[in-house]
Amino acid sequence: DKKFRSRFINHHTQTLARLSDSVSCVFLLSSSFLFLHKERVDRELRERVFGVLELLAQDTLPRRVEKVKREMGLPYSLTPYLFVLFLYFLNVSTINSTKRLKQEAVLFGGNFPALYVIGDSLVDPGNNNNLSTFAKANFPPYGSNFEGGKPTGRFSDGKTIADYIAIYYGLHLVPAYMGLSEKQKNNISTGINYASGSCGVFPDTGKQAGRCLSMSIQVDLFNQTIEKNLKQNFKTQSELNNHLAESLFMTAIGVNDYSFFYNESSTDANSFADKLLYEFWLQIQRMHELGARKFFINNIKPLGCYPNVIAKTVPRGSCNEKINRAITIYNVKLRASLSYMRSHRLSNTSFIYSDYFNFMLGLRGPSSSHVSSNLLNTTSPCCPNCMPRSVACKVPETYVFFDSFHPTQMANFMYAIRCFQERKICHVVRD
Repeated sequence: DKKFRSRFINHHTQTLARLSDSVSCVFLLSSSFLFLHKERVDRELRERVFGVLELLAQDTLPRRVEKVKREMGLPYSLTPYLFVLFLYFLNVSTINSTKRLKQEAVLFGGNFPALYVIGDSLVDPGNNNNLSTFAKANFPPYGSNFEGGKPTGRFSDGKTIADYIAIYYGLHLVPAYMGLSEKQKNNISTGINYASGSCGVFPDTGKQAGRCLSMSIQVDLFNQTIEKNLKQNFKTQSELNNHLAESLFMTAIGVNDYSFFYNESSTDANSFADKLLYEFWLQIQRMHELGARKFFINNIKPLGCYPNVIAKTVPRGSCNEKINRAITIYNVKLRASLSYMRSHRLSNTSFIYSDYFNFMLGLRGPSSSHVSSNLLNTTSPCCPNCMPRSVACKVPETYVFFDSFHPTQMANFMYAIRCFQERKICHVVRD
């Protein structure tokens, strides 16, 4: 909607001055421009973005082309490359305005007072910064495209999908629970993020890397938030109950359980999926008992197509279809269980189902069994073996993965487009 477009463009036009090369500038402008071909967009927004475009075309771009080509080792002219890339983004993100009017103006209704996040490193905003674990991202080059250009603990160069969900619904970016003082916890009523990198649904997942917050511990912390903090913000129990019932609860968790415990040669895929789903629903039911009624459920990503896996496949760069098929079994069961739980077990509960698995497959191109021919680099990470003082790629906007396990801000933004604007991968469960 208009507010979402405005917030996104405001953010990216403000960051243009900090960018070091014209590729990043044009790439971000290309993604911003996809909002501007819609009807009824403010003249001010048009003028701001097109003004920067004109500046780049007349001055900045011509002077930097040769420098960027040398740095990136591009074997062809930069201008046609960016033009095709620009058209690509318009193509994948075009929205039929007539069809849009037939849908609800905001997916899932909106007007949520708060966003609470349960998850793993895909949406961890910095909880692991305060835990004794090797799974941390609180050092450069992480955070290079985040506000201020500093690492926050997010496992990306910038915003996560949880951040874009907050932006879409007009909420503040949700802070990490472990980074908040007790006073701050008492003053926050717009949501908290409990997600923890390397952890999963099973209690022991990720412990090999150190301490992390499993799904059950995250729900424990949410319970503490209610008892110790939220009850101070609401005068009556009825007001608190209404806050919880109207808030949005996002989950993005489960892939680490496969990464650590699923053995392709000896694990039964159906049994594993059933066990994982059972444990997942135990925690969802706990959240329901605490007052949660509106859930944004992400399925599990295609682990078999991630850089840390495809580096070992034959042919090199192809997806590991065995692990992807096993995860698909879980995802199918998860989707079916949402309908069942909504109708038979959890009263007055609503779900959005987010098909993150097929979103990430779609970024690879038409076939997951071959190296992608997309303009975006979908097989190599921008920052391989990302450690303190690692040197990342110069243009993360042209990569799907920032490190071997996590997407770039650009990929996360494309998720937001697919989910909220195109409605391709996210839908409200009604059956």
